[in-house]
Amino acid sequence: MKRPSRLKPGDVVGIVAPASPVEREKLEKGIALIEQRGYRVVVGRNVYAHHSGNDYLAGTDAQRADDLNEMLSRGDIQAVICARGGYGGLRLLDQIDWKGIEDSPKLFIGYSDITSLHSALQSRCGWVTIHGPMAAALPMLNDNSAGQFWKLLECPEVYGELHADRERMTAVCGGVVEGQVTGGCLCLLARACGSKYAPDYRGKIVLLEDVGEAVYRADRDLAQLRNAGVFDEAAGFVIGTITRWASQEADPPRSSPAILWKDYFEGLGKPVLTDFPFGHEPHPLSIPLGVRARLDADAKTLTLLEAATV
Repeated sequence: MKRPSRLKPGDVVGIVAPASPVEREKLEKGIALIEQRGYRVVVGRNVYAHHSGNDYLAGTDAQRADDLNEMLSRGDIQAVICARGGYGGLRLLDQIDWKGIEDSPKLFIGYSDITSLHSALQSRCGWVTIHGPMAAALPMLNDNSAGQFWKLLECPEVYGELHADRERMTAVCGGVVEGQVTGGCLCLLARACGSKYAPDYRGKIVLLEDVGEAVYRADRDLAQLRNAGVFDEAAGFVIGTITRWASQEADPPRSSPAILWKDYFEGLGKPVLTDFPFGHEPHPLSIPLGVRARLDADAKTLTLLEAATV
């Protein structure tokens, strides 16, 4: 895997909106924080655009793809941080110049809908990327999450254990395994199955999490991954949660994500750790995709064995 260079004071950070529209005020606060950190910021020309026909898209596909291609290819930009998630990245995959950017890895950061772009950058370019908070969310992180985020981007040393509250986590299936990290948002990974943009799951530690999904819909996505062979190929799973799932269910909810994890993973015979704090959490940990890690489900730890940057 190709690791990007670490961020250094004075480096240029590009902001793109490849999915849904972002609130200007929230993004400007995030940009101010990045600048306070000592970086220069370049905002994509179409970041504040709105698609006139689809109000859930930040501009047309062409506008969003143009910004993404420019930021990923510009030699003066060291990192690209997505403004927010939502929906829309999946529509851009055939419009990105993967071959043109393949040999020039740079930090690429985001989660949620950005999972589609992470998966493509891994499968088409072999890049290490960062499953971490979007630019508009940076001011809302607590000190622990913010400190871990910046350390991952700025320090080229091996990070080691990702410290999280072990009391909140559950080992659905015990064991220890090492492998590269991949994955992200469950529904996007399910949609990628069978496409040329799907991650290679063989021997990997797979991250899974989601937001605002009814349990039965998450069930369908897990079934898709299992039917596609992901459960057979993967070495282990680190599962976050499905935030706001109850609002999508009957009142009162008749099920819960914990039942899904037990149904699908308890008898798998591979390490599976749930409720790890990443993704759609108020204060998520950032996790590099494409680096080797050790998952110890018995000890409830995920330890990075390689640096995310050089």
